[in-house]
Amino acid sequence: MTKVIEVKGLGKQFKDKKALSQISFDVHQGDCLALIGPNGSGKTTLFSCLLGDYHPSVGNILVLDKAPTSPILKERVGILFQENLTEQKMKVSELLDFQKAIYPNPLSDQEINHLLNFTDQQKNQFAEKLSGGQRRLLAFVQVLIGQPDILFLDEPTSGMDTSTRIRFWEIVADLKEAGKTIIYSSHYIEEVEHTADRILVLHQGKLLRDTTPYLIRSEENEKVFTLPAVYLPVIENAVIDDLVIKTDTISFSSKQPQVIWDLLSTANCPIESIEMTNRTLLNSIFENQKGANHENL
Repeated sequence: MTKVIEVKGLGKQFKDKKALSQISFDVHQGDCLALIGPNGSGKTTLFSCLLGDYHPSVGNILVLDKAPTSPILKERVGILFQENLTEQKMKVSELLDFQKAIYPNPLSDQEINHLLNFTDQQKNQFAEKLSGGQRRLLAFVQVLIGQPDILFLDEPTSGMDTSTRIRFWEIVADLKEAGKTIIYSSHYIEEVEHTADRILVLHQGKLLRDTTPYLIRSEENEKVFTLPAVYLPVIENAVIDDLVIKTDTISFSSKQPQVIWDLLSTANCPIESIEMTNRTLLNSIFENQKGANHENL
C-alpha cells in the first residue's frame, strides 16, 4: 500500500523543554489513525510538525514525498483545527460558496447538502448563530469541499452533541471507504477503539505504542470491580489496588479477577451485585494524568 506520511527520528525542543523525542512511524493511504494521549503528551506538537507549523529540532517528515511546508500540499491536505473559527457576519451558504471558489475541483452542491443535511433556513442564517455542534459539522464539511487526500482532525468531535457526533462518524466511515487517509486526535477512548484502524499512544513526548484497537484490548487488562460494601472483609486480603470505600459500595482493581470471583462466590455474593469492567493501557494512562497540571504541547 502507498506510503503517504513518513516520520523518522522526530524530535522537537522548545528552549529547555523536550516536547517530542525519537518519534518514528509511517502512514499508508487509507489508514484511519488515532493520535491519543493525555494533556502534555505531545499530540499538538506532533500535529504542528506534520502540518509544517513547527520545524523539527531533529529528524525528518515527508507528506506525499514532500516537506510539510510544500505549497503543493495545500490542495491535498485538509485540516480541521480544534477551535471553531466561525467567520463573523457570513451566512452558511456564503461560507460554502467561498470555500468552493478557492478549490479547483470542489464538491458539488448536492454532495455538500448530503454531508451537512442542513435545512434551507439553516443555510440562510449566520454561521455564528448555529449551535456548537452544527458549527463543528460545518467546519468539517468546509474542510471536505476541496476533496483532500489526507485529513488532519484535531479533537474533531469536541463540542458535538450525540446526534452530530453520530453523523460525523458516518461521514468518516464513507471517507475511509473512499480511500482517504485520516489522522485525528481524541480524548474519547471509546470512539478511538471503535473507529480507528491504528492507534498511536503518546506519553510524555514519546511514542509509547503503535498499535491497533484489537491489540490494545487483548493486552493484559486489570479488572475494575464495584460491589456492595458489606463484602469488603471478603476481598481486603486479596491482591487489589485503588480501593475506594463509599457508604454503600466499594470499588477496586485487580489483575487476579479469578481469585476475586472465587472469594465472592464462596461468600455467596449475588452475581447481579457485581459490576466488572476492563482497565486498558489507555485508561491507565489517562487516569494517571488526572489532576496533573501539564502544559498542553
